[in-house]
Amino acid sequence: MNFKVVTSKADYDAFYAYTASKVLKSYTWLPMLKNLLLWLVLAFSFMTFFQFQSGEIEKNFFVSILTVSIPFFAYVALSKLMEVKAAQCFTPNENGIMIGNKEFEVSADGIKEIHRYGHSFYNWDVVERVEEVNGSIYIFVDKVLALIFNSESLKSDELKEELLNTLKKYV
Repeated sequence: MNFKVVTSKADYDAFYAYTASKVLKSYTWLPMLKNLLLWLVLAFSFMTFFQFQSGEIEKNFFVSILTVSIPFFAYVALSKLMEVKAAQCFTPNENGIMIGNKEFEVSADGIKEIHRYGHSFYNWDVVERVEEVNGSIYIFVDKVLALIFNSESLKSDELKEELLNTLKKYV
C-alpha cells in the first residue's frame, strides 16, 4: 500500500501540541502551584517586614503588594517567552525530513518512508502505538516521534480504514 503525503507546518504543529499535551499532562499544574505558593510566602514575608519596620500598615501595604507583584508578573512573562522560544527551537525546517513531500510504502515487513533526502525503514517492532487525532493518523515510532498521515493524504474513508486495518494487523 503506497501513500503520498505532504506534511505542512500546521500538521507538525498539531502533532507537536498533541504530543506535548500528552507528555506534559501530569506536570502542567504542579510547577505553577509551587511558584504561586513561593510568591505568596514571599509576599507575606515582605508585608510582615514592612509592617515591623515602619509601623504604618496602610501606606506600606500597597507598596509591598507592588514590590512583590512586579517580579511575579515579570517571571510569568519571561516563562511564557521561554516557552515560545523553546517551541521555536523544536520546529523542523521547511522541506526537511519532517515537513514536506513524502511517500510511504506499507508492507508486511514494515513502513518505508521516502523523502527528498533519502529513505527510512521502520520495522513493525519499532512502532509503539497508532493514534487517530482530528482526522490525522500518528504512527509513533518513539515516545515523541511519529509518522504523520494527515487527513488530506487520506483522501477517502476507505483508504483510511484500509490503513488502520493494516496497522492493527501488525501493531
